[in-house]
Amino acid sequence: MALILLKIVAKPLQKIICVLLLLLASPAFSLTVDGLYGAKVVIEDQSSAQVLRAKKVGLARVLVKVTGQTQSLNNNRVRAALVEPESYLQRFSFATQLENDQSQAVMELAFDRLQINQLIRDSGLPIWGADRAAVLVWLVEDKQGTRQIVNDDGHPMVAQIMSQAEQRGMPLLWPLLDLEDQVSINAGALWGLFRDAIKSASNRYQADAVLVGRMFQDSQQLWLVEWSFWLDEVEQKWSSEGSDLAALVDPLQDRLSSSLVEKFALANSIKSQTDDARQSAILRVDKVTQLEDYAELLSILQAIAGIQRVQLHSASGSTLEFQIFAPSHLAQVKSVVDLKRRLQAVDGTAADQGIDPDDRPLWHYQWN
Repeated sequence: MALILLKIVAKPLQKIICVLLLLLASPAFSLTVDGLYGAKVVIEDQSSAQVLRAKKVGLARVLVKVTGQTQSLNNNRVRAALVEPESYLQRFSFATQLENDQSQAVMELAFDRLQINQLIRDSGLPIWGADRAAVLVWLVEDKQGTRQIVNDDGHPMVAQIMSQAEQRGMPLLWPLLDLEDQVSINAGALWGLFRDAIKSASNRYQADAVLVGRMFQDSQQLWLVEWSFWLDEVEQKWSSEGSDLAALVDPLQDRLSSSLVEKFALANSIKSQTDDARQSAILRVDKVTQLEDYAELLSILQAIAGIQRVQLHSASGSTLEFQIFAPSHLAQVKSVVDLKRRLQAVDGTAADQGIDPDDRPLWHYQWN
């Protein structure tokens, strides 16, 4: 089954196409962010000063995407690495791009994944893999008592949210606001945070988390924005106020990415790795009936960041058990496995379903 790669930011038509692909996709759909180790930097010319600046900026952007956090640039090891970005650079080239109908010179850079990951580990920072939770964004604006759902990237708040999400490599989904959305929810229900209505309207987008923003501008031209974020049925709330939209969105993205990184990124660990059995899990999958399913399942597991090794543990009829070796990262690996649409947790829960006879966590899924 083909893997759909979703760009972080899309223009209106591209955005619609991406969401339609999501809606039409089979349960094999998996949200994977591409380009984590690449960057494109606008330059004035090809002078040595401009090239060096672009390399530093490109490395900084990659580190923010791979860690998911702008604060990572304050780390001492990272700051030292940014002085000599060539050590992490694989290749670069020059190109042009159109921005607002104007041609711009850009430098395209590709950095070494292994060296970047090692730098992040040495810095004690988490690594956020390419498999990332998709966040569905509902944004409501109140204009003099009239409330409207907005998703147009020409809107200043939408543009800021999308731009800053791109910097962190954070996949965002925006509602189509088509007839089905209009029937299932309205601006009043979102403004009132009617949870059942929001959950029902969000189900069609297969998002892993939901963000609701409520915003209005007062007579002094100050923006007030309140955010409600649901991940694993747990609600988090934030608010911000000010005249600068970029300054309002930045703390939102920091809080949002911190929540996602905490759950899904591979954190550094001081656990001993001398006993693989104690740092592995058994993954049981029911209804694997075809050889092609087995091959796809194995490929999915082997591609998950943090899994060092996968081996078939047992097979009984259409039920397979794999031993997953992921020293120090089992909790985060489990969270990423839960993102895979073809693996549905048995009993509808994302929690560990038990312990096997050798005291390893037992994760139980059904193949879709």
